[in-house]
Amino acid sequence: MGTNPLASYIITIVSSLFGAVFVVQVFMYFSRSQWGKFGTCLAGAAVAAFCIIKTDQAISILSVVGTKIVSTFQV
Repeated sequence: MGTNPLASYIITIVSSLFGAVFVVQVFMYFSRSQWGKFGTCLAGAAVAAFCIIKTDQAISILSVVGTKIVSTFQV
């Protein structure tokens, strides 16, 4: 798959926003001692970090998953 600078830029921005939201939520849950939600936010932050660091791989994975979902619901 060819690299598209616009797609890379958009995924980086969206991932950064998700990361910022997760950081705020993690702080709120940590202060309330809700460890289950803390773990969920931590996993989400790991996914966001993966999308930021490995943008090309994230695009490839999302493309494959999207293709599989669309091929399941053929019209």
